[in-house]
Amino acid sequence: MNTARYRFLVMMILFAMLMAGCKGLTLAGEATQPQSTAPTKAESIALTLPGDDWGFPSPFAFYSRGPGYIRMSLIFDTLTWKDADGSIPWLAKTWESSEDGLEWTFHLHSDVAWHDGRPLTAADVAFTYQYFKGHREAFKWSWPVDKVASVAAADDQTVTIRLAEPVAGCHESLFGSLPIIPRHIWEGIDDPVKFMADEALVGTGPFTLDTYSKEEARYVYAANEDYFQGPPAVDPLIFVKVDNQAVALQTGTTDYASFWGKEIEAVEAFEADASTAVIDGPSFWVLQLIFNTQRPPFDRLAVRQAVAHAVDRQRIVDQVTHGGAIVASLGIISPFSEWHNPDLPAYAHDPSAAQTALENLSADALSVELVTTAGFAREAELVQADLEAAGFDVTLQTGDRSTIDGLLREGSFDLAISGHGGIANPAILRSPTWPAETYGNDAYTDLYAEQARTTDEAARSEMVAQLQQIVAEDLPVLTLYHPKMWTVYDPAVLDSWFYTQGGVGFGIPISMNKLIFLGK
Repeated sequence: MNTARYRFLVMMILFAMLMAGCKGLTLAGEATQPQSTAPTKAESIALTLPGDDWGFPSPFAFYSRGPGYIRMSLIFDTLTWKDADGSIPWLAKTWESSEDGLEWTFHLHSDVAWHDGRPLTAADVAFTYQYFKGHREAFKWSWPVDKVASVAAADDQTVTIRLAEPVAGCHESLFGSLPIIPRHIWEGIDDPVKFMADEALVGTGPFTLDTYSKEEARYVYAANEDYFQGPPAVDPLIFVKVDNQAVALQTGTTDYASFWGKEIEAVEAFEADASTAVIDGPSFWVLQLIFNTQRPPFDRLAVRQAVAHAVDRQRIVDQVTHGGAIVASLGIISPFSEWHNPDLPAYAHDPSAAQTALENLSADALSVELVTTAGFAREAELVQADLEAAGFDVTLQTGDRSTIDGLLREGSFDLAISGHGGIANPAILRSPTWPAETYGNDAYTDLYAEQARTTDEAARSEMVAQLQQIVAEDLPVLTLYHPKMWTVYDPAVLDSWFYTQGGVGFGIPISMNKLIFLGK
């Protein structure tokens, strides 16, 4: 433990002893009042976590990957939420739905206030769903607001949402992940993406934002002392950019670190340290080799199959992750998920079969570019070597995360190595964004749409299995590995960390659920 942390803990212990000695003192004739169990400002935990810049944390400006949503979710609440086991009531204390799954009536808590002090009402919820539906082009998160037929507030605490068709897993994909925004602030905003005034961060959530520095990738959150679920146990909550999470945790710069895949050696070192605690997370993430199926030579299935035979995925797991991952399911969805299809076709590592499949292609056709981020450079080098052994001429290029994401969206690539989370549920199979922006398959698209409106779990499970079968056979991507995940933390600071069932929201696999900071 570093010196600063030791002094802080000593001061807190002395203060607690002093307060304990004063609890029994009352003035003459004054009744002793019951003590509150909620943490006071003096008892709050100052928590510092490693991070990066994930954008301005309004519901429309955060960066579209999972950590961006997490930063936003600290400020804004949803009708329902998730704990370690699944969906739970949140802004809505109860709800009912019709038998056909089309009509949902939510009853809100009556004591919820926006950060500016105005009360949350059902009119705000109705406005939120209408506003998001009217600005679908303004957000990249895949909330199915297009399925909302109507929404109306019956009174201040009752709102009814009617869907145009059933939405499978609607608590994850919609009710439990769409942030509720205040009507009195947003109703005059025409371009929500560019709205970055202080008012854009007025939510009902457990925290307000004190500081955001894009340049320093720094976020400082303050506890909402009037939060309807009770004041957070953490105040302030700080995210800072660090070069090495292991070193930052060891030196007391941060109180938590997350590791995955190739970082297994750092985890093993912390497991041997009695001052830290480690929890395992499910491998709800996938790294994949993405083909541009609209550009030669990868517009040909035979070429994609040749690549599948050429790439030694087990070698990548062994040499890059050293046992910190498993070879990925070819259907994208992780074996740790209940939706996983275990009966998919296999492509054995067979360089000779790959060479035979490619022998009639010209040298120009086999000259391709592989793009990825620096973090996956070693994986890319092994893929490059395997492909060149099969007859390809591969140029390797690296760029930052946003650049690679842009190339994927634009279709400006031959091959790309990239990854994403959320593979605990079928939402990750959404088309056309994934398996790849450039992949088109009408049967796949139609089947995805059908399962998304199928509320019968058994029937939906069969459809999701078929979607995985299509991906494995058509190979828009070659999945490489599912990394294992770990959270390492200082239990003397905060000991409430957990992984959310199915991931935060509709599948974010990291252990950054805001319930952790409430001390719940």
